[in-house]
Amino acid sequence: MSKKLVSLFLALLMMFSMTAVLAEDTTITVTDMFGREVTIEGPVTRIIALEPSDCEMLCAIGCEDALVGRGKYCDYPASVLELPAVQSGANTNLEEILALNPQVVVMSDMAHTTEQVELLEQNGIRVIGTDANSIEEVYTNIRLLGTIMGKEAEAEAVIADMQATFADIAAKSEQSDKTIYFEVMPLEWGLWSAGTGTFMHELAEICGMKNAFADIEGWQQVSQEQVIERSPDYIVLVTGMGETAVDEVMGREGWENITAIQNGAVYNADSYAMTRPAPRLAEAVVDLYNFLNGITE
Repeated sequence: MSKKLVSLFLALLMMFSMTAVLAEDTTITVTDMFGREVTIEGPVTRIIALEPSDCEMLCAIGCEDALVGRGKYCDYPASVLELPAVQSGANTNLEEILALNPQVVVMSDMAHTTEQVELLEQNGIRVIGTDANSIEEVYTNIRLLGTIMGKEAEAEAVIADMQATFADIAAKSEQSDKTIYFEVMPLEWGLWSAGTGTFMHELAEICGMKNAFADIEGWQQVSQEQVIERSPDYIVLVTGMGETAVDEVMGREGWENITAIQNGAVYNADSYAMTRPAPRLAEAVVDLYNFLNGITE
């Protein structure tokens, strides 16, 4: 064999070897919403979502088959109820998680600790932190999960559908000075509402309305006196208190002069769709628009 042929053969061999190495390299490096750089040996075929919103996102981008477990409160779509449930939030049970042998666990920063993250990673499990408060951060979260799962195109499609719905509702909504009070926590537990920097605030704006508590930041406790003084035009309940919620609010002592009470403009919303930073916010804004415009389906 001539020297030229030998050189060509060696060059081809090196090229094929490099191609094989590249083909086998399925390492994924992302920066999660905790600001942590996380490297994962992909492809990811075993994942647990501890938060309902993350579970919904994973299913929306076509990753339900990769879920090997779910947080206790993950319940949408209904098919995920067949998955093993693990304690989450303040009572997160690491032993239950480890028993399911996931590659990745997705958790929010609201109810999980640094120590829990460290313990999972010490056991070879990669942790992805999520923290979405605004609609834009929901998009960031969806893209993050899409990258981890190799579902970038599917993630962009979900985002595009949400954006199209928001744009449609915004185009149909006339700007108004009328106000909405979002009741996030019921009176018996201490009233909480949504301020600026929240997706609920943005939903009100998309529908052309003002947030009655636009002067607070994030989700905060408010008083009955504040609600009465601001006399919102609409009251939207996202407390998950069931069918009696509207009657309870309508009958509150001292609330009888609030504009929304006088006009019967109290709406018991789908609390899961409206409180979870997930794709169903698009459904929530449609329902909110229909309520504000007296549309019944």
